[in-house]
Amino acid sequence: MESLAYRLAEARKNRGFTQSQVAEKLFVTVQSVSAWECGNSIPDTEKLPEIASLYGVTTDWLLCGKLPSAEILEVTSNLSDRLFSEARMATYVGAYCNAKGLYQTKRALAFAKEKHNGQFRKQGHGTERIPYIYHPLLLTCHALALGLEDDDLLSACLLHDVLEDCGVTAEELPVNEQTREAVRLLTKPADFGKTEPEYRSYYAGIAGNRIAVMVKLLDRCNNISSMATSFSDEHMAEYIKETMEYFYPLMKQARDTYPQYANQLFLIRYHTNSVLEALRHHMYASL
Repeated sequence: MESLAYRLAEARKNRGFTQSQVAEKLFVTVQSVSAWECGNSIPDTEKLPEIASLYGVTTDWLLCGKLPSAEILEVTSNLSDRLFSEARMATYVGAYCNAKGLYQTKRALAFAKEKHNGQFRKQGHGTERIPYIYHPLLLTCHALALGLEDDDLLSACLLHDVLEDCGVTAEELPVNEQTREAVRLLTKPADFGKTEPEYRSYYAGIAGNRIAVMVKLLDRCNNISSMATSFSDEHMAEYIKETMEYFYPLMKQARDTYPQYANQLFLIRYHTNSVLEALRHHMYASL
């Protein structure tokens, strides 16, 4: 079966480019281009559209080996709250796992797809329902784009909602105990009453776990980014309040406790701040 590495090499050769020429045009090293074509690594998500444009192909062909149908293109273009194709994200994550030897994340990907099958995200302004697997896949791609390649962390990104939403137990998760514990901490109890003591206890547990805290921050950043298309104004105001009271203290504690994630935390905070300020301005202006 043709792989992403094979298609990258074939597309380059079909355009008559050398690896050196590609490296120069994409502002990467020749070693990077060679590693892509040998299957030792894969291009970053933001590079794929550039590569596809340079080679005169589509990202769907690079990732999946086939062109998307006109129907799929039309549906995707009509969704205001759906930025990426979950099929392409799943293929990308799977290819990344193969290139980097992330075997636990690959098992978690298959498990999450199976357990979330038939579930959908809350309806936004678009006319189509979005499969729920879109959310954990987007979290995982976000983590990869930030340079987070930890097998346990990526697995937790994919599995962070399965205990709460899919009726499975932690013992069923196809991961090690460290990842299971992170997913347990990320899962709100069935009788969670949204009281202040419950919230403080929940966030305190997360803060003490390296994997859980990063997944929670990525999750909140993702939800903040998409809530304008799927939350009512009342729900949005409640979510912003919770973010201010618990998310920011959690991020500050993460910066102090896990300095190895300083760059990622800076970008998460910057993005979250930008979106929140825009939403708050919009909400106050409409009062």
